[in-house]
Amino acid sequence: ISGLTVVDEVAEGSNGEQAGVQVGDIVRACTACQTMMKAPTWQILAGGIGMPKTQRMMYNIDGRPFEEVMNAIASNRMDPQERPVILVVERQEEEKK
Repeated sequence: ISGLTVVDEVAEGSNGEQAGVQVGDIVRACTACQTMMKAPTWQILAGGIGMPKTQRMMYNIDGRPFEEVMNAIASNRMDPQERPVILVVERQEEEKK
């Protein structure tokens, strides 16, 4: 399916298998982490640059290049709370015979 990230393999014993991810599922979003500079206004006015802070967010991956999707998933390693990755998947209905 053009422009979508589709699961083509689920490793045996993986977290994906345990969560019920199946071949053919469409991955719509995932958690991703980004480091941003956080500074109170007084610090900026005094010429400071602030402190780095990691922010976790849901990232829409529809239409994104595969490498960008993989980088978003991998960015979860930066999560200071070490929370698991969350994937939002869509399962296509199987055609009835």
